[in-house]
Amino acid sequence: MFAAFAPIWMITALGWGTMRFGVLTRATQQALANFTFVIAIPCVLFTSLVKVPLGDLPLRPLAAIAASTLLIGLSVYFVARRLMPGPDGNRVIAAMAAAYLNAGNLGVPVAVYVLDDVSLIMAVLVFQTMLLTPLIVGRLDASAHRADVDRLAAETADDAEDPARPAASSRWRRLAMLPLRTPVILGSMAGVTASAAGWLPPEWLMRPLELLGGAAVPAALFALGMSLHQTDASSWRLPGREVTVAVLLKVVAQPVAAYLIGRYLLDLDGAALLAVTLVAGLPTAQNTFVYASEFRASTALSRDAILFSSLLSMGTLTLILWLLGPA
Repeated sequence: MFAAFAPIWMITALGWGTMRFGVLTRATQQALANFTFVIAIPCVLFTSLVKVPLGDLPLRPLAAIAASTLLIGLSVYFVARRLMPGPDGNRVIAAMAAAYLNAGNLGVPVAVYVLDDVSLIMAVLVFQTMLLTPLIVGRLDASAHRADVDRLAAETADDAEDPARPAASSRWRRLAMLPLRTPVILGSMAGVTASAAGWLPPEWLMRPLELLGGAAVPAALFALGMSLHQTDASSWRLPGREVTVAVLLKVVAQPVAAYLIGRYLLDLDGAALLAVTLVAGLPTAQNTFVYASEFRASTALSRDAILFSSLLSMGTLTLILWLLGPA
């Protein structure tokens, strides 16, 4: 079973090597990541979902992952409200670092190579992008807007809020349009809609989409490996207390929570329990850094959590497979 992870780590290592030895550039990595996110992953989601009857979606395994995500994320957020100073956005990012799964860049490869079934990871992507993301962005937006108001109030006490309103209004419009601007959501929605309608696209349409979707896994892994190389030597310093706690919660506590919920509350076993535990053990999503940058929250916390959780997960995911996989 360890051979199932070999392609994942090898392609990731190859991506890291191209950056380490200057074969490719950071611009190449960004372009490859954009292609994967905008084109390839939506194609593989659509072509997979369109073939899956809605009644066959793994709702109980999804419930175990959703419960573990909310348990860890909300616990971190409420503890951080008492212990972490600064804007509320930093606490939201801390909760994301500890609970928001990298279901796209690493989750899809794990589903394809290790689990040989993408239905659970697709359900998780829909859960995260269509339910969790609006809640997260809403809290981050409120924190950023509050900071804008405070800053403007310091500059002019008479008319502090009015200049901030257009920015807040613009952010809320972007939030409302988020599903239509996120390719992963669009691909998932299109696949679910076609499946519900009982429509299977003709071969001339499915074939090019399947070819593009075939690039999703290697391209995502290669881009992930490239992103792990840090040209700034300070990026490789030992993680601080906040990062260490977030990473351990992400790659240790969350899969343990998902396992316990799945086994003892939802009566899962075998392949379903393995899938739940593996998916819950995925590292911190790279979207965490994107959201932190967009809403002026802690980019250092999000960057370090992504880096160290991705590195540590190489061992923890393999350990989960060894403990729960078939002999």
